[in-house]
Amino acid sequence: MTEPKSDLPSPKPRRLTRVLLIGSLTLNVLIIGVVGGAVISLRGHGDKGPVSDRFGSPHIKALSFDDKRAVGRAIRSAYRKAEVDHRADHQQYNEALAVLRASPLDEAALRSLVMKLDQSGERRRRVARDVFLAQILLMSDVERAAYADRLQEVLERGPKDKKRPPKEGRQRPPKQP
Repeated sequence: MTEPKSDLPSPKPRRLTRVLLIGSLTLNVLIIGVVGGAVISLRGHGDKGPVSDRFGSPHIKALSFDDKRAVGRAIRSAYRKAEVDHRADHQQYNEALAVLRASPLDEAALRSLVMKLDQSGERRRRVARDVFLAQILLMSDVERAAYADRLQEVLERGPKDKKRPPKEGRQRPPKQP
């Protein structure tokens, strides 16, 4: 025998299921975010190359936010006026890859490509230096003094990541008193 159906609606587990599903998804997203953030921070930001290849790193860091923006815009504009061709550089890198993979190695072609890349890099650095110096020359005495104070702070602070030991063969300079 079967029991007669009741007129009362049966309790719907939908609400509880929905709450559990949302809670589970939230927890999963939180865990993925924490793990992803840890992986990114442990992996680091890559080697940025020697300071000599990155003109004015401390000088640029010491600029005010507005001055950094002005210098960046001016550099991009100067690159366009000087017709700095980034595509040609990219093509030269591709040519260098082909030369490096060839057997036997064409030393003359490799030297030529490296010299061309070095010259175009120096041209870009020269443009950036000129723009940077023009920005400094536009500063008042008070602005330049404030900039000098910020530059001193940047130089005293040293590298950002003090937890990691220096790479082999390179010692960090001692901090100035």
